[in-house]
Amino acid sequence: MGFTRNSSLVALAVVAGALCAAVPSAEAARRPTRAEGTAIKRLALEVCPTPVGPCRYSGARVSTRNPRFAWANAIGEGFSGALVKRPRPHGTNFKVVGTGGGGISSCSYWRKRAPRPVLRDLRIGGLLNAAAGTSGNCG
Repeated sequence: MGFTRNSSLVALAVVAGALCAAVPSAEAARRPTRAEGTAIKRLALEVCPTPVGPCRYSGARVSTRNPRFAWANAIGEGFSGALVKRPRPHGTNFKVVGTGGGGISSCSYWRKRAPRPVLRDLRIGGLLNAAAGTSGNCG
């Protein structure tokens, strides 16, 4: 009893699918814990300007490359989010190190505030080349 061509292809597809599922993704940011999320939300809404209306918080991502960094999604007039950092990898004492909004920031702005692997992990984009107007992930 041997394999037919179709059963061999099915077996190959199953093995390939299992290998793809076992490989971690390049973007490994995680959801914050409840305590982290509460602290990040409070801080993001504090720094979000509200001249026109209230800001809307839509979650956060914590870097797995360096758990001291996180990105807070807070959307308001001229504001799109904040890069926050804490002194130790665990805890909830975050401070804002950079904000985005009102146009695209240059990658040099973000690279002064966080290492490239963190920027890549948190999917922080910016202006790569001001002369050419190209933008992309700053990591």
